Amino acid sequence: MSLTNEEVIFLLKIIGNNLILGRSSENSIFLAIKNLQERNHRDKNWIKLLNLGLGTNGILEKLAEFTKDKSLARVWILLSKLMKISSVETGKKILEIADNLDSNRKLMEKRNSTLKAQRYKTLFLGALTSIFLGILAGLAPLFVTFVSIFRNITINQTTLTIMPFSLYFITISSIYFISDIGFGKIDIKTIIFTTIVYVCSFFVAKAILLLIL
Repeated sequence: MSLTNEEVIFLLKIIGNNLILGRSSENSIFLAIKNLQERNHRDKNWIKLLNLGLGTNGILEKLAEFTKDKSLARVWILLSKLMKISSVETGKKILEIADNLDSNRKLMEKRNSTLKAQRYKTLFLGALTSIFLGILAGLAPLFVTFVSIFRNITINQTTLTIMPFSLYFITISSIYFISDIGFGKIDIKTIIFTTIVYVCSFFVAKAILLLIL
């Protein structure tokens, strides 16, 4: 049994509104938990908090314990201190806190959505780069043959052997700079994904080249 950030905000708003209406802190918390219970039909445990015989502070401590985000759990400790002020003033302060938390939650969701879109964009650009350079590395012998014929330049076997590794290094470097611009870091999953795409493109191009020749 745990409280999400959204559920914490939901509880705070109901407690705040009931305090403003002149209800006691115990009654406000009771109504908030009851509303949460009705909202989450699948979870039958919340209502049990009201049957434990705990006082206001005891219930708030339990809510802090069940809050998933431990930094947000401190709001229940703050609430227990605010309860010492008049109900109306406490209610207004709680609603203000709830509104700020709600705004921050929405901003965080928007930020996470933007980062997710940026991550997919980075993976897409990385895949294109890997495919292009992988194919180029696989077809390198064909290009070298054309250069030798038309330019009369001889390229030794060592150069051909090193070329795929050089192009792979360029691929990883490109992904690093794309990721650095996108979200300031590159993770191991991106490197693995890029490597797999590059290797697959390289061997597909190699196979096509063997079929042609």
